[in-house]
Amino acid sequence: MPTGKPPMTQFADGKVIHSSARRWYDALTLLLLMWPATGGMWLLGSTRTWAFAPGLVLAFCGIALAASRPLWFADTPAWRWPAGWWIFAALTTYVVALAPSAMVPYAARWEALKWLCLLGALWSWTQLANQPRRWRVLVFILLLSVALICLYAIVQRVGGSRQVLWAPRPEQYGLRASGTYLCPNHLANVLATLFPLAILLLFCADAGFPLRLMGLYFLGVATPVLYWTQSRSAWAGLLVGCITSLLLLAWRKSRALFALALVALPLLAAGGGWVAWRTLPLVQERVQPVLERGLEAGGGRLDMWRDSLVMIRERSITGFSGGSFVWAYPPYQKHVKYHLLWDYLHNEYLQLQVEYGAIGSGLLVAGLLWGGIGLLVAFLRAQSAGTRVLLAAAAGAVAGNMVHALFDFNFHIFPNPHVLAWLIGVAWGAWFLEEGWRKKARPQARGWRMAVAGGAVLVCLCAAWRATAAGLSYYWNLRGDIARSSLNWDAAAADYARASRWDARNWQPHAGLGMLRQIQAFWYRDPDEAAEKAGREELATEAAVHLRRAAELNPGDMAVVYTLGLVHNLLDDPEGALAEFRRAAAYQHKHIFYREQLGVQLRRMGRDTEALAVFRQNVADGKATDISTVNIRLLERKLAKPPAP
Repeated sequence: MPTGKPPMTQFADGKVIHSSARRWYDALTLLLLMWPATGGMWLLGSTRTWAFAPGLVLAFCGIALAASRPLWFADTPAWRWPAGWWIFAALTTYVVALAPSAMVPYAARWEALKWLCLLGALWSWTQLANQPRRWRVLVFILLLSVALICLYAIVQRVGGSRQVLWAPRPEQYGLRASGTYLCPNHLANVLATLFPLAILLLFCADAGFPLRLMGLYFLGVATPVLYWTQSRSAWAGLLVGCITSLLLLAWRKSRALFALALVALPLLAAGGGWVAWRTLPLVQERVQPVLERGLEAGGGRLDMWRDSLVMIRERSITGFSGGSFVWAYPPYQKHVKYHLLWDYLHNEYLQLQVEYGAIGSGLLVAGLLWGGIGLLVAFLRAQSAGTRVLLAAAAGAVAGNMVHALFDFNFHIFPNPHVLAWLIGVAWGAWFLEEGWRKKARPQARGWRMAVAGGAVLVCLCAAWRATAAGLSYYWNLRGDIARSSLNWDAAAADYARASRWDARNWQPHAGLGMLRQIQAFWYRDPDEAAEKAGREELATEAAVHLRRAAELNPGDMAVVYTLGLVHNLLDDPEGALAEFRRAAAYQHKHIFYREQLGVQLRRMGRDTEALAVFRQNVADGKATDISTVNIRLLERKLAKPPAP
């Protein structure tokens, strides 16, 4: 009979505390895990280091708390893993192992930390959702947080503003809705991920009235925003995701209903698309180019995909390493027209193959297959309507994201895959609870679990520290860049030194300090000619040391190579300067500035015939500016004259 005493729970060492402490512990863990997919979205989509670095630290702390639960609570349920998790763990291990020897270790480390964080978050959501009725609260919070961003997007649209919080959205996006993201496609991906869940909740009595009402509210605010994003990839992902979820539910009802849905749903989707085409002007505006030009309507995407095939053939097994695409791609640019540094390939599968090779792609395919089969088996075995809805919505979200990933880089946007991990983890946690897996770990396995928990906590804390150190290195480097642009050279040098101390593998402080010393050497003046020459050489020599170190840490940064060429000129080494300019012009051959500076250097060295050939080639390639055309006229006149006696 009731005693009136508060419920109790037991610590792993035998001590007994009130269960309220357990609830507070889980609440703190959940708040930390939620940050990437909630607060992270409000930091302009966390596409910059200053935004995703704190998110990594907070998420790793949350994962550490989730892993350490057996150390504090003896009645912690036995651990369970979503289907395919171990294959993705192997893929993450491969990504982490490649980072130290990567082309750009600093960039590769960020990618490794993101992979590790996402893997840990998926596992943590699965464990923490393994509580009665908790999944309703977690899903409610997820839908509410994205709905608030949709409200902000509506305010932007009504006000006709391109301003995103404190930053203006790029002009190329016009008034396309983006909420707190700078790119509309990134918000559209999140909305398409959650649409199947919100639709299914409307018809799920187990969800309860508040959650069903939230699903309806989400659909009400997200539908116009998704339309205003004008993201064709998200629209396609939405259709595939919804059809996948509904087909699964139809299969559970009856085979006849499944056969009917298999025919009816694509027809309904086609009919809805036709109605949208006839009635919605933004759909016509975005779809018409696709109907007329096919994949070429995607702009530079198709050109980059063609270029990437050569990269894949060259390093088909191991790839170029994580985070290296932006730096490894310039020499392979053949079809793209512009010299921009393309950060992403706009196709997640091709980029994974480029960066991690056949090993990474093979593990990804195996993980998707195993995870998909496991999700299907779990769905067929699910007993409650709520669990079936969660699993069907998770399957639809995965299917929609796989379609979107064909044309975009949604998995590289820090909050977006965490939304997917949140949904999948909660679905698996609810299923494990329903299947009776919420049982205590076997006493004979307690020691093993304590050791694994301790190791996992250590890994998370190390990862959080690495993210903190790399983030602070980024911060001080940014401070140095600002000080250098303000001509506050002493402060810039001090900030760059701090950045290097925080992360020795970050090439940017060395590049910034090298550029700073090169500028100082160029402008160095002294009344004593000998002292001036000595001072200039000292500064130029220091610049060369830092620039060479930057080139070692990132051999793909041609701004470093070009500046090193300027330093050689300051040291009266024109041949060394010419070699660096050749390297920059050859590596980033679409960049007309480097090509023209190569011609200028040849002209200064008196090698007029070679310089003229360089400038003429610029014109032939359609890359020339006035620098090339003026130099061609001057050099042609000079070479036409007979040599002076």
